[in-house]
Amino acid sequence: MAIGARFPQVLSAAADGADWAWAELYRDIAPGLLRFLRGQGAADPEDCLGDCLLQVVRSLHTFSGEEADFRTWVFRIARTRLIDAWRRDQRRPARAGEDVTIASDRHHHSSAADSGAVERAGVEEILSVLTTDQRTVLLLRFLHQFTPAEIAAVLDKGEGAVRVLQHRALRTLRRTLSAQAAADLLDAGPSGASSLLPVN
Repeated sequence: MAIGARFPQVLSAAADGADWAWAELYRDIAPGLLRFLRGQGAADPEDCLGDCLLQVVRSLHTFSGEEADFRTWVFRIARTRLIDAWRRDQRRPARAGEDVTIASDRHHHSSAADSGAVERAGVEEILSVLTTDQRTVLLLRFLHQFTPAEIAAVLDKGEGAVRVLQHRALRTLRRTLSAQAAADLLDAGPSGASSLLPVN
């Protein structure tokens, strides 16, 4: 939820150290930022969120701009902190590289009570076939509603590069989903396949 017309006042008060202003900025930015960090495969998203917000507090005096600029600036800080954490831990996002088919098989055998968790895990597994930058572009574009220009600022790339990343990511996802649908059809056996055949 955006702060709106009050943003300059809230930002100014936060720069002066007002607790109420920091609380309002936190309520506005933290939930989306945490979703982004989880979606990027952060090993400890809450800890990474704390690091990001601490960096925001330390660097707020360097920021100038509107609310959309602030959001872009904060997500760029988050992206930088995440890359630092990966380098420090010498690791990539938590699920990157895991075989989507194996993960899907594991999820198909879960109980119906866990269907919400299964769906989230299934999405996570599908996204794991993307490069880190492709995944970032899709999350920012479709989950967080960033413009290509804002994503370019977060990633420190040109808008053209962002559009190429988005195109390649969507193409990869289409291929992955098509392959998964074919695998599911084969798993269903002859009776499942026959349901897709035309009836005379």
